[in-house]
This record gives sequence, structure tokens and C-alpha cells, in this order.
Amino acid sequence: MTDTNQMCEKCGKPLAVKEGKFGEFLACTGYPECTNTQQMNPADKSPGEIEIPAEDKTCEKCSKPMAIKNGKFGPFLACTGYPDCHNIKNIEQKTGVKCPECGKGDIIVKRSRQGKIFYACNQYPQCKFALWSKPTGKNCEKCKSLMIASGQDSSICSNKECK
Repeated sequence: MTDTNQMCEKCGKPLAVKEGKFGEFLACTGYPECTNTQQMNPADKSPGEIEIPAEDKTCEKCSKPMAIKNGKFGPFLACTGYPDCHNIKNIEQKTGVKCPECGKGDIIVKRSRQGKIFYACNQYPQCKFALWSKPTGKNCEKCKSLMIASGQDSSICSNKECK
């Protein structure tokens, strides 16, 4: 448990970083009297906002605002009108790399059922391109396949036949 410089909005005690089923979160140190918790942004390990398009900020079913929630497969948008409205939307975390297989889609960050992060085309199921390592956006000089990150500052070809 790591203390932060943030204070609980409900009781005024300091918030601490704790580990839960879906990753790290902020919890009040006054537990069990105070059960206040906050989500953390996994990218920078601090509470923050995930950028969402303006058209996704309101629910298209009931016109109530959408809130960012964190689940088994990462962050998503959920309607604040729950339990009356069950509308949810996935938040795509783009890598900025175009899919080399279909050419139409973008490579996005996804999470497997076991919780492991992988990178796949957002045009699934039409395009089934996927990688376990983060793509760099560059192409291999020999075979023109996508290069993937390997270690700190190095990259390798994603094509297994290419040496």
C-alpha cells in the first residue's frame, strides 16, 4: 500500500494505492469507516481522464451522460442511467499504426481473457491480424512486414520466416 498526496473527498483522510482484481486503484485509508475508492489511469499510474470523442459522452439510448468504468478487458464507457439503461461502449486505445493485413483498420490495444495485453486490428472479425508485442509503425527492410518492439530500444520483424 502506497500513500499518495491526495485526500479523500468524503472523510478527508489520505488516499492510498491498492491492488485489486482489475489492477491498481486509489482507496481511502479510513477503511472500513470510509469506503471511498477512485480508479487510476493504467498508462501513468495516476488518476486521470481518458480522452473520449464528444459524440460518445452522452448515451444514445437515454441521453444521460456516459461514465468511464474499468472492467476485466480494460476501460469502457457505461451509461450513468444504470440499472434503467444498460448501454456500454468500448474505448479503443489506438497505437497509431495502420493494419498491414486489411489496410483499413488501426492496430489497437486489447486484453485477452487471461488478462494479457495484445495488439489487434479494430476491424475484427473481418480482419484477424493480431500481435503479442507492440508494433513500432515501421516496416522490415527485407520482407516489408510490420516491426514490433523487442526489449528497451530494439525492434524485430513480426514475420517469423524473416531473419
